Amino acid sequence: MSPITRRRYLHTMRNKVILAVLAASAGWGLAGVGTRAAYGLGSTTVTLLTIRTGIATLALAVAVIVMRIRPTPMAWAHGSFIGVLRIGITPLLFMSSLNYISAGVEGLVITLVPATTAVFAAIFISETISRNQVIGLVIGLTGTTLIAVSGDSGLGAEGNVALGFALALGGVLVGSATGVMQRHYAPRYDTMELALPMFASGTIVAIAIAFLVGFDDFSTYSTELWILVVVLALGATLVPFALTLFASKHAPATVVAMVGYLAPLVAVVAGVVILGEQITPVILAGGALAVVGIALVGGTRRTQT
Repeated sequence: MSPITRRRYLHTMRNKVILAVLAASAGWGLAGVGTRAAYGLGSTTVTLLTIRTGIATLALAVAVIVMRIRPTPMAWAHGSFIGVLRIGITPLLFMSSLNYISAGVEGLVITLVPATTAVFAAIFISETISRNQVIGLVIGLTGTTLIAVSGDSGLGAEGNVALGFALALGGVLVGSATGVMQRHYAPRYDTMELALPMFASGTIVAIAIAFLVGFDDFSTYSTELWILVVVLALGATLVPFALTLFASKHAPATVVAMVGYLAPLVAVVAGVVILGEQITPVILAGGALAVVGIALVGGTRRTQT
């Protein structure tokens, strides 16, 4: 490859990575807004999770068949173990929190994931953690704690900030722990080989929970709600997942980590514009601290690459 051709290739790939990161940020940032909109149209948490993960799993299965990928028994074992928690339980906690706090506030809580993942990685798989990463986590926790203590749910009188924060923080902790598990096992397998077992096991968990608590009456689902559910399954679940995997193969981790900066901002703005959620001075202050915290973690990673 000539130097000119190589420069063109790198320029094109850089643009593709940037577009992938932006699109993934938009998809995950709008996930909470779409979920709360679905609640407003009559869906409930467990049924929505079941349909959403089920559609994503079917789409992923089709892709695996077309690509002729056959996950090994060990890939099924490791992927299923991760998927039960990461695809099944984690989104259930986050989606449940949206019954009590706004999509914007939930998005700000989720900014803790990169920092808590760094801490868990240091504890469980001996990855190096810097002082700045610890400081970033403390600052991020300070920001979210400020919102929790103030009682600002972003939903006014309809919210319950204590319960919403408990559920969202549970999602952060489980998501971070399973992120470390995924980081540990991912190098052993092709991406799709591990992804299918993860989504399949997560769907099974969602179905099992739905049978325990009961499914929605689907006859009450409007065409608008079905369209929204499909969009959430593909545009806010499967596609962002695939885009970040693509970006991870062609860019440093610090570039992919930009999703952690952008998605919460998308959630806050979209929640206000689309759903009329509230932004109070305390939410702004707490959100600023949360973003500063994640920026410290990202800045530390940048110096280490």
